[in-house]
Amino acid sequence: MDLQILPTEEQEMLRESVRRWASTRDVREPGNAEADWAYGAEQGWLMAGLPEVAGGLGGSDVDSAVIAEELGRALVRSGFVECGMVGAHLLLAVSPERAEEVALGGAKPVLAHDEPGMRGHFPNIETKATENDGWKLTGTKSAIVGEPTSLVVSARQTDGALALFEIGALSAPVRSYETIDQRAGIELHLEDTPAQLLLSGSAAENALKEAIDRALVLESAEALGAMEAAFDMTRDYLMTRKQYGQLIGEFQALRHRIADMFIELEQARSILQVGLSGLASGKTSERAKLAAATRARVAQAGLFVCGQAIQLHGGIGVTDEYPVGHFYKRLVAFANRHGGEARQVERFAELAYG
Repeated sequence: MDLQILPTEEQEMLRESVRRWASTRDVREPGNAEADWAYGAEQGWLMAGLPEVAGGLGGSDVDSAVIAEELGRALVRSGFVECGMVGAHLLLAVSPERAEEVALGGAKPVLAHDEPGMRGHFPNIETKATENDGWKLTGTKSAIVGEPTSLVVSARQTDGALALFEIGALSAPVRSYETIDQRAGIELHLEDTPAQLLLSGSAAENALKEAIDRALVLESAEALGAMEAAFDMTRDYLMTRKQYGQLIGEFQALRHRIADMFIELEQARSILQVGLSGLASGKTSERAKLAAATRARVAQAGLFVCGQAIQLHGGIGVTDEYPVGHFYKRLVAFANRHGGEARQVERFAELAYG
């Protein structure tokens, strides 16, 4: 397995471009999702990981991860990963033209796959698709993040075969809410809801599996950025806050704790590279196994790093007026999506050892 340890010169330039924009944002505020999306499209962030045939720049998931990481540092809540990266590649399996719509910023598709009883067991799809004067869907999809223009819904046909359908977001029967980390959340309630068939059978199954693994890895890149920002903020705080006439960063016990945070951060960075190599491997089982491992390890590290960040800041760390608590909320939401990190550990064991 080949790992890309060092970023290319182009990736460093891309990172600097995204970081420069993201550094102007206040992580305590949700921001303007539409304006952020339009800016990202203008800067080519939506094209970075797509092939040229789909209107992209011919990059890879590593390029997308660079962008996701920097957006995570600023807690950007505009669904770039869910819509612009995962959703775009999912539509690429339908046709290059559909992915090009996303690359140009004109479409924001998001995968609606998780269900209330699924708990990270991704094949357990209870949503049903029946063909009666057009396709109709019945079921519930939960934990959808973003403000999409369309929803790509997974469902079982009457013969048990998997299929992917598309529903326009404006016509979809949804319940909207705000997540703990101030993102737009959606729960989809389908009752004989008309839908357009995109893929079925093995084509749908392969596209869905790849989309799930890509989501697990690129969402991990976004989480890595958030924990990096929390770590940097905590390190700087320890070197400016004084107690008993001494910088608290000079106390040995606190130095040990910041060192533990750094170790967890670097382990998360390393496993992300492994997950990205799995996406590039072209091997379905290897990709799924490494994606599960990446998700689990980054979630574990993120909760530790951001939890310690709050502790080392003291009472101010738990207030909404101070930024560090907002990073912790993002990591809590991240760690509990897709069945939680414990389920991803189980999934890794199942894939690795049968």
